[in-house]
Amino acid sequence: MMSLSTSPVLPVSVVIPVRNESSSLGELLGCLSALSPRPAEVIFVDTGSSDGSVGSIESWMGLAKQDDIQFQLCHRPDAYPGAARNVGVKAATQEWIAFLDAGISPNADWLGKLWARQQRSHAQAVYGSCNFGSEHPFGRMICAVSYGQGRATPVLPASLFHRDVFEKSGFFEEHLRSGEDILWNQSISNAGIATAYCPEALVKYRHFPETLGQALKKWFVYEQSAAVAGVGSARKNFMLLAIALIYALSALGVPGALPAMLAYFVVRGGIEPYRRSTDRPWWRFWWQPILMIPVAAMLDVATLAGRITASLGLSKFRLISER
Repeated sequence: MMSLSTSPVLPVSVVIPVRNESSSLGELLGCLSALSPRPAEVIFVDTGSSDGSVGSIESWMGLAKQDDIQFQLCHRPDAYPGAARNVGVKAATQEWIAFLDAGISPNADWLGKLWARQQRSHAQAVYGSCNFGSEHPFGRMICAVSYGQGRATPVLPASLFHRDVFEKSGFFEEHLRSGEDILWNQSISNAGIATAYCPEALVKYRHFPETLGQALKKWFVYEQSAAVAGVGSARKNFMLLAIALIYALSALGVPGALPAMLAYFVVRGGIEPYRRSTDRPWWRFWWQPILMIPVAAMLDVATLAGRITASLGLSKFRLISER
């Protein structure tokens, strides 16, 4: 492990929720060891791991403690990401809070870039950027159809916030699997908090579902939570309604419905993944763009099912704060 002892120290607590991330933790821990400058504190919040993740963290903390950096391992069983982040923020000892996720790998200069941008802008919230990609054949398809292969975009688990932000905007919704970050970002905007974006503060995400079953489950669960949170653009809601209508009309044999559905599949599974991706062509094998069309259609069905079940009150997720 690279020594951190000669790196500058910033008054930052890095908060990282963890649950059954043993397959990706090694990469993250290695990246944390390579950070320069480094945070004064790293806080892991385990939400009930059963795969050895906690043991990996404890071993790493034992090796890293010689480098004069504070570590905490907090436990919040069965917590969703928002609740885990709240635990970490409340336990933090530093003036600034940075977020990462267990599946994310920060560049060595990630924290330094965020800090430099904050010093120039004097913003209380500085957003970093995540580069999305996958080398797994199926994971590459899922990346292309969702974020876009090779695309970088601002994300919460790459960003830096002053403690005052949480006093002004409140904490994260704790009973949502997804969408809690969007709601919190909206709270920051509503509170009039100064923000900045630093695209050079880069992290990477490479852990996309590698089977169709994993992807369908993720799309269904995340859409349920997002629907309960009330997030999602009007364009997305319109598209989901249009998809449901096209499917229904096609099943009824309405003239023109089937060609419309086929045209939609070509756009959704063919044109959109190409447009979203900056790595072009995004595919590595000839069959990937062909298989993408039915995969995209099934993902849309899972999304639609998640939103419908949430609207019927069949979701376990709930919104607890007034907005």
